[in-house]
Amino acid sequence: MTPRRPFAAVALTGLLVVAGLAAAADSAEAQSVSRHRSASVSGPYHSAMRGADVYRSPGSASVSRYGSVDGQGWSSARARTTVNTGNGYATTAVRTGPAGNTQTRAASSVYGDDRYSRSSSVQTSNGYGYDRQVDAYRDDDGVTVNRTATTNSGATRSSSVTRPY
Repeated sequence: MTPRRPFAAVALTGLLVVAGLAAAADSAEAQSVSRHRSASVSGPYHSAMRGADVYRSPGSASVSRYGSVDGQGWSSARARTTVNTGNGYATTAVRTGPAGNTQTRAASSVYGDDRYSRSSSVQTSNGYGYDRQVDAYRDDDGVTVNRTATTNSGATRSSSVTRPY
């Protein structure tokens, strides 16, 4: 008959294993990753190449793609950054297409006692875009959610809803 290990020893061993996995996952997330890929083909009449550079780190990521077909080049890129503000998050994302058009997105959220606020904006290099705002709070009457959206052309839409408890 094999002797049994005490429960405390088994529990301690399990905790050490879980803590080791958590520490390994935490250190893996804190690292940055950078990759490059490229490929090319050529024949008697046509040639093409393409490549991509990818960078990721905690809170940010960027991808750049480029290439050419028979000497005609193109490129596109996108990048995103997220910052913890202590009481919410702020995110900025930029995309540039092969034609050179750019789209910028910005968003932020704020959490507080019985209150939540989120704002976002999308703007393009062509002048199109909109802003959105959502505010929610809780009081004695219930939960109230106010929403507002405004386009660059001046059109506005807003709503307010109160849900009682």
